[in-house]
Amino acid sequence: MGICGFRAREEAVVPQNFTISLEDKSIINEKKDEKVQNTSIDNNGDKKNMKNVQNFSNSNEETLKNPEKKQDLIFTFKNASNEDSKIYINKTPKSVKFNVSNNIDGSNNNLIKVNDNKNNSNVKSTSNIIDLNKNNNNQEKSIEKEIKPENILQFESEENIRENQNKNKKENKKEKKDEEKTENDVDKTKENYKRKKKTHKTISINFNNHSKIPEDLKNNNEQSISNNDKNFKRRHKKSTTLVEKSRLGHNLFKEELKLCVSNQTLIEEQTGDPSLRYKVLNKLGDGSYGTVYSAINILTGSKIAMKKIEKIKENEIDDLQIKNEIDILKKLDHPNIVKIYEFYDTKKNYFIITEYCKHGELYSYIKYSYTETQLAVLFYQVFSGLCYLHDNHILHRDLKLENIMISEIEKDLSSNYDFFWIKIIDFGTAKIFKKSKNERTVVGSSYYIAPEVLKQKYNEKCDTWSVGVILYMLIVGRAPFDGKTDEEIIENIKKGKYNKKHPKLVNSSEEVQNLVFSLLETNIKKRLSSKEALNHPWFKKYNGRSLFSNFNSKDINIYIDHLLTYKYQSKFQQLVLAFIVHNVPHSHETKIILKMFRYFNTSGDCKLTKKELTTGLYQFRTHEVVDEVIDDIFLLLDGDNNGYIEYEEFLRACMDKKRILTNDALLYAFRFLDKDEAGKLDVKKMMYAFVTKHNKVLEEIIINTIKEVDHDKDGIIDFQGFKELMLNIQ
Repeated sequence: MGICGFRAREEAVVPQNFTISLEDKSIINEKKDEKVQNTSIDNNGDKKNMKNVQNFSNSNEETLKNPEKKQDLIFTFKNASNEDSKIYINKTPKSVKFNVSNNIDGSNNNLIKVNDNKNNSNVKSTSNIIDLNKNNNNQEKSIEKEIKPENILQFESEENIRENQNKNKKENKKEKKDEEKTENDVDKTKENYKRKKKTHKTISINFNNHSKIPEDLKNNNEQSISNNDKNFKRRHKKSTTLVEKSRLGHNLFKEELKLCVSNQTLIEEQTGDPSLRYKVLNKLGDGSYGTVYSAINILTGSKIAMKKIEKIKENEIDDLQIKNEIDILKKLDHPNIVKIYEFYDTKKNYFIITEYCKHGELYSYIKYSYTETQLAVLFYQVFSGLCYLHDNHILHRDLKLENIMISEIEKDLSSNYDFFWIKIIDFGTAKIFKKSKNERTVVGSSYYIAPEVLKQKYNEKCDTWSVGVILYMLIVGRAPFDGKTDEEIIENIKKGKYNKKHPKLVNSSEEVQNLVFSLLETNIKKRLSSKEALNHPWFKKYNGRSLFSNFNSKDINIYIDHLLTYKYQSKFQQLVLAFIVHNVPHSHETKIILKMFRYFNTSGDCKLTKKELTTGLYQFRTHEVVDEVIDDIFLLLDGDNNGYIEYEEFLRACMDKKRILTNDALLYAFRFLDKDEAGKLDVKKMMYAFVTKHNKVLEEIIINTIKEVDHDKDGIIDFQGFKELMLNIQ
């Protein structure tokens, strides 16, 4: 049956209004009041079944001679007055729906309604031949010309249409491939010419609204994005995705994905004397339960902080507190929280090795004259770190000016402001908490301790109170709760009364005053949580995220390329790379990548979701390029399988592997693995460097990984073999 065909049996009722669709061949009955003879419309031209239908030939000599002449469709049926009604469609549409109405009074006027995808046309005619033109102006037309059979196109069958459609698709695909090949050849020629002739221009980015790229940068970036996409496509070969491989692939691969690459895996207890690895320089100060020194890593030359804690005989409580601090630090991966490298447990002392903050404590800058923009940038980082801690069910319980360190001071050229990069330190009194349970141990420092802690019934909001005290002190220059003795200070804290009318506070913005009052709220239920504080209007007004969007486009493109082309490595190679990135500093490179990470992470909690990563990449690459690789990238980067990307996971993917994997860095990692200093690594050494007990999956991974560099086939590699193995990482 033809695509528009329908059959009506003898004495069948033909509706006064009916619809025929070229797509679905449907006939929708609305009124049934006319009878017709045996009527048929068919593409085969079967005379026996088509008494009232003309048979038209598909081969058309006149049309072939005159290709500009329009080809048309027509079909005929008998109406109630025994008169021919013809529907004539000029210029074959892709999809047409139309209604035919015979007037109740029996007149010859027919109303044809045509509906296609683009326009609607109503055509009324006094003739039995009705012409339906797909005109955009939707005007009514009267047609009074004779339709010649040679101008009529026969209806095609469904099978023929499908065959023609498939044939057209194949031809279109072939033409498209040829066009793409030609375009790629032209693009390559252009790119080669640009490399020789064009000098790169660096564009500074300083966004006021972190969620949008300014129009001037957008215009400048359009061509850059296009060129970068071409370069990416040239390097990136389409293959089975890791997501597909994880679902369909070998069981070993599935098990390998489950292995966790996290700080807890990388940080372990060291044996021996720390003075063999570190040279102590000078004393920095006293922290919880110990003294802090600056020191240098003898092998890498990097500066570190060493916290020395003396062991007290038969004091198990102190031992538990120290191990608690170490365990908490091992769990954390946030750019505003100090990171731990390793720790020692000797006969007389504990040694905790952490990163060094060269600009000292925030307490040293209490008399500094801050603008609100500077304070917004500083406290956005504080609340970001605090939000991360609370999301991981960790109470700090001793936040104060002395426990916020300044790692970097960056001068903003446009405003001439000094912005502080900060780190929260000293987790000696920190604790894992449960949301449903109140804490009762009184812990903290006078001036900063929350009133509910003194009442021995508190939760994580005791930390936001302490931050409110710090904010007040940096605005006003003195503590909100003062006194001549600790007892007097504590009594004032319990009352919750402080000077809200201090001139420096009153002269500040309403937003920052509201934030201070909301943090120093004695009613815990009314006090802001860390997440609520992070989303306070003050940070939006004074752009607390401005520090994170101040980077240049050339650096962005380099690191985004590294991110998009990040390849799969064995889990063992990932572990070694993670160890090197964690322990060997790359200050300039890491600062740029950190800004990218914070710019993408619009929530501010430093837990980069897949949606945030995708949205961020869309601003610098086309959707096509990002969508092709985003699933694999997220699967690879989420090394600890917690459903989001943390800072060091992002850092590993973006950094230039050639710069990371230097001879000194690889030697440092080799010595970490070579516990007995034999100068050789076997499978057990490499495995037990990262796990405490035998792991069959990791063992099999290591055996398969070292095959390509184990030239003697004895399951043992030396430093050169280890170096060769790691330099294979792309």
